[in-house]
Amino acid sequence: MVETTHAIGGLKKMVHLRIDPNDETMTLADVLAKIPELQRKHPDREVFWDGDEYAICSLPKRPRATTIPH
Repeated sequence: MVETTHAIGGLKKMVHLRIDPNDETMTLADVLAKIPELQRKHPDREVFWDGDEYAICSLPKRPRATTIPH
C-alpha cells in the first residue's frame, strides 16, 4: 500500500490504496473491507472512497464545534 498526500483546501488528503479499474481480482467487498481497517489504523483521519481518484483516501478529522447553551 503506497500512501501519498495532496493538499486540498489546506487539508492533506492521503491516498491509501489506489484501485486499478481494470483489475478484476479486486472486488467491491475487498474495497469495503479495507475502509474499516484503515479507519482503525488512522483514528485521527476520516477514511472514504474517492471516485475521482479511484482510491481509498482520508482527510484529517476536524474538531467538532461545541455548542454553547443559551
